[in-house]
Amino acid sequence: MRYHLLICLLASSCADSQEPQPSVGLDAGSRNDASTATDASVVADAGSQASVDAGLSPPTVWSGPKLTFTKPGFSDPSEPEAQDRLTDRVVLTRGGGNILYNIAQESSVNRAVSPMGTLWARGTTEALGELSFQPLKAAANSRLQDVPGESFVLHLTEENIYIDVTFLSWAVGHDSGGGFSYERSTPEAN
Repeated sequence: MRYHLLICLLASSCADSQEPQPSVGLDAGSRNDASTATDASVVADAGSQASVDAGLSPPTVWSGPKLTFTKPGFSDPSEPEAQDRLTDRVVLTRGGGNILYNIAQESSVNRAVSPMGTLWARGTTEALGELSFQPLKAAANSRLQDVPGESFVLHLTEENIYIDVTFLSWAVGHDSGGGFSYERSTPEAN
């Protein structure tokens, strides 16, 4: 579906001008210097603002009350108290000293894509249209020890949900026990 939409966009873009305009369809985690986004839900024309892929459900921004989640160091990531259950598909936790992973879809960390089913961007949902999403490690410039005090937007890619997250703490090193904490937005009460 996404590739069909990209081909249609390319065809109409080229038909509107005499010079072909380079367009890039981006998959999760991919990077292209001419692109304006790296989110799997986005098709971007070089030099233009990204537009939401018509194949996804409409985006939902969680703007309910803030919740603070803490995973204590040395706690077992397989135990519910060491997990932040966002949805049935995304349950975040951390092992003994690595990055976050989605225990609902992964048994351990894959540094290139974890947490699976998510993409991250520095900033807040107030600037959602201007953000560039990528896997957590890349969004943190491979320096997760520097995330305390930093605001990110977490995109749950399958559900098309955007959540404001501000990291409060991050235990450093494999001997740290993998503790971390953050404050995040929640769904609005019905």
